Amino acid sequence: MGFNWTAQLQKALERRYGLEPRLRDETQIGRYFAGRADGLDGVIVDAFGALVVLTIYNPAIVADAEQFLKGTQNLFGAGRFVIGKIRSSGGGFLYLDPCGVLGKKWIAQEDDCLFETRADDKNDFGLFPDARAARLALRPLVAPESVVLNLFSYTCGFAVVAQKQGAKASINVDANPEMLTWGKRNADLNGVDFSVVPELAQKYLARLERRVEEGKLVCPDIWVCDPPAFGVGRGPQRVLKHFWDAFWGSVERLSPRALVILRNDRTGYREGHTLARELDALLGGSYDLRGCSFADCPSLCYEVPDAFYKLNESLVLLRR
Repeated sequence: MGFNWTAQLQKALERRYGLEPRLRDETQIGRYFAGRADGLDGVIVDAFGALVVLTIYNPAIVADAEQFLKGTQNLFGAGRFVIGKIRSSGGGFLYLDPCGVLGKKWIAQEDDCLFETRADDKNDFGLFPDARAARLALRPLVAPESVVLNLFSYTCGFAVVAQKQGAKASINVDANPEMLTWGKRNADLNGVDFSVVPELAQKYLARLERRVEEGKLVCPDIWVCDPPAFGVGRGPQRVLKHFWDAFWGSVERLSPRALVILRNDRTGYREGHTLARELDALLGGSYDLRGCSFADCPSLCYEVPDAFYKLNESLVLLRR
C-alpha cells in the first residue's frame, strides 16, 4: 500500500477530538477524516453513531480498499461497525460490508438532535455530516413564528433542527415518499412534528406561488434548499439546471425572509465560478449573503481543496 493509513487516520482523530470534543462520544454523527486536509485526497471517513463509513473516491486507492477498511476496523475496535463505500469506474459505488450490517438501523445524534441512521446502500445513511455547518446556521434564523420550507428534504434533518429551535411549523418536500417516512421517524425521535409533501420541488413551488397569490397561504419565511449533487434523470423537471432558474424566480416573487442554500452541483462551471459570486450578481440587491461558518464544526476541516471530493457551498441569504 505504501501509506500508513491507520496512523494517518489516528492523527486525524486526535486532531478532531481536540477541536470538536463531541466526536469522542460514539453516538455522535460527524466527519473523522476529510481527504486532502488530512493528508490523502479522495478519502472520507464519517461516523453515524455505531456505524463508521469509509468512502473512497480516489481511483488510485481503490485496489487497496480492503486494506484501508481493515485498518479502519482495527482502529475503532469491536464496538463500531465499519463499511466501505468505494467509487466504481462506472460512476456508482461498491459497498464492502465485512461486519454484515447493510440494512441495519441505529439511533445516532448530532448535537441535541437524534436521527435514525441506516447502513443503506441505496439511500446513504440518513444525514450528511458536511451539512452540519448549514444546520447550525439555521438555528439563529428561527423565531417562534417561523415557518420553514425544506426543499429536497431527504430525511428532514433541517426540519428536526428548526422544530427543536421552536419553529411554528416546517414543510418538507421530497420526491421520494420513503425518505419522508424516514423523516417522520426522526420527528418522533425528537418529540416534534412537521408536515411532509411527496412532490417534486419544482411543482411544489409553482403551487405555493399560486396559493400565496390567491391568499390561501402565507409564504414560509425561511427556505432551506439542499438539492442532490447530480439531479439528473428523465424529463426536464429532474434536471437541476432547470430547477435553479425556477427556484430563483420564486425567491424574487415571494421574497422569503431568509434562505439557507447548499449546492455542490458545480460540474461544468468555469474555474473560479462560485455560488456566492453567482448569487451576488443575481440577488445582491435584495439579499445580504454570508457563508455558513465552519468555526463550530472543525471536524470538516477543508482548509485545502480535495482533488476528488467537493464540499457543499453553503450560504445564508437574509432579505435586505
